[in-house]
Amino acid sequence: MRELQLNFISNQTTIRWFKLINIVERNRVFTIGELADELKVSQRTVANDIRHLKEHFKGSATFFSGSNGFIFEEVNFSLYKEQKKELLKNEFLFELIKNIFYGRLDRVDELAHFYNYSETTFRRILAKCNPLLKSYGLKWVSNPLRIGGTEACLRKFFKDFFYEGIETPYSVIPEKKLRDLVLKTVGEQLSFDSYEIASGTTPTAFYYTFYIAIRRSNQGLNVRIPQKILERVYKEKDFLVLFSLKEGIKDIFGVQLPKVEFAWIYLITVCNRTFNYERFEKNFYTQFNLWPEIDKITGDFLIHLKIKEEERSKLTVFLKSFFLSIKIKDSIEPVLNKAMLDILNVVSSHDEKHYAQNLTFLQRYKKQFPLSEKYIQDVCISLTIYSSLLIHYYAPSKKIFFLLEGNHLAYQYTRIKALQLFGEKHTLIFVPIQILSQEKLMNADMDLIVTNYSRYLSEFTNDTDYLLIKDIPDERDWLNIATKLNEYII
Repeated sequence: MRELQLNFISNQTTIRWFKLINIVERNRVFTIGELADELKVSQRTVANDIRHLKEHFKGSATFFSGSNGFIFEEVNFSLYKEQKKELLKNEFLFELIKNIFYGRLDRVDELAHFYNYSETTFRRILAKCNPLLKSYGLKWVSNPLRIGGTEACLRKFFKDFFYEGIETPYSVIPEKKLRDLVLKTVGEQLSFDSYEIASGTTPTAFYYTFYIAIRRSNQGLNVRIPQKILERVYKEKDFLVLFSLKEGIKDIFGVQLPKVEFAWIYLITVCNRTFNYERFEKNFYTQFNLWPEIDKITGDFLIHLKIKEEERSKLTVFLKSFFLSIKIKDSIEPVLNKAMLDILNVVSSHDEKHYAQNLTFLQRYKKQFPLSEKYIQDVCISLTIYSSLLIHYYAPSKKIFFLLEGNHLAYQYTRIKALQLFGEKHTLIFVPIQILSQEKLMNADMDLIVTNYSRYLSEFTNDTDYLLIKDIPDERDWLNIATKLNEYII
């Protein structure tokens, strides 16, 4: 379960159960002591929780206990999903958010009575959610109880809550008739051959954006988009395809969706850029760039990354497009650049070095490339992920010589693993007997030598870069090889 949804669970035991579930789903193998340390509760509490969850998920998941701890495994995923939803059936805040989304509003005192709370206790439970709502630029507003803030902020929150989070008994799910309409009306035009700009968004994310716009606009709650951006959108070929759904939306949903709402759906979709379609990124930048300073910040960022000059051209196209998408979202509503807290925590801790360096860069350029300070860390998360993805994807192909010794089966295992990890992008040469001579290796064209035999380091490496790995490589060895290969473009 996402951190966002955890903030709206009122029962502390249920919160702990879902945190425990998050851990065991991720780790699969665990001990009671490890769980107790991570959850900051007693081992007795964890043991009781496991007993309860083991019984609750009977038939869908197993908690197998062995000498080294527990092993968790789902055996019936569909049933497991439904049983997880059952844990939330009494969580009234989830139902409350769904009702607010659809515009079904009531007074605080009436809601407190309906859910069997005193008004004081009810308000205290609501107050627990204030920090999370504030991070979206939102707050509770009373009588009738609703969530106050700009419509763009509300839609970002609703989409994160219903789409990014796990399915609950109170989830909002786009109706199938929307998908049927899109595919029937413009399905033949939804192809990479016909797109001008395209998008990196996923199908369900698109339908959530569309469905949220329909249901909110039907309540008279519409978004605002700067006129200078709208003028560019209304001229774009892909937008006109989307806008052609206007009459179909009216017929099926009974909603006269304004043109600006189609622009919203379009922009939210196309601001999720690709990493492997250079033509679309060039078109996106040409069509929507209203900020000439993006050229300079992109060039300076590549220098900041210490990318070799000969490797910058292709990366420039994608990074310009990325910075433009960030600027468009910031201009519409800064919260659109907000990243999920779970992702922020993972990236900032697992790629701490690059995250810190990129944050310094953005802060240094805040006058030349102003963005909302509130979401600068979120922008940095996206920049770190996207730039890392580009560097990995566009790293030049290299020639790696493997000088391996040891048990025959261990050698074959290492060879297969290396081919699985690096064989698609790089040229791997597993040096046979006839080539294993100093003269032939010195004349060979190679970028990296990988060996598990230390004697070879002095005999064959000379000026060629090398890595010494274990007899049977572990995850650290494979990571070191990947890191070394990526160093060649910086």
